[in-house]
Amino acid sequence: MGIGLVLDTSAVLGYASGSLAVGHAIARSTENGVDVVVPVLCLAESYRRADTAAIPMLEILTEHPSVVLAPVGADDGPILGAWARALDDLDLAHAVVEAASRPMMPLMTSHRERARRILPTYWPIIDV
Repeated sequence: MGIGLVLDTSAVLGYASGSLAVGHAIARSTENGVDVVVPVLCLAESYRRADTAAIPMLEILTEHPSVVLAPVGADDGPILGAWARALDDLDLAHAVVEAASRPMMPLMTSHRERARRILPTYWPIIDV
């Protein structure tokens, strides 16, 4: 399967809170036969920020057959650090790196303006 969408922390938390927009985006990706990427730093930050009621939804998300967790590799430190400095956010930097590492990969986020510090204006960003 290919990749069809990257979710940042705000999108993951949106899913955990019952956001129909995020749920529909995941369903559309599944229907189109593509996976959804959740960067592991976004997942970790989501667990840190989620209230107790949202934790089971995070677990459901990570068990979804179309969700792929993107790890942080040993060589990712320099770019993640530089982009985190530009974005003021390490987990958002991980999501932007994942989106930018694939041709025109949509990023789902509530931080459009910050993501635009790195991604060009024509890059597909889906607002949460």
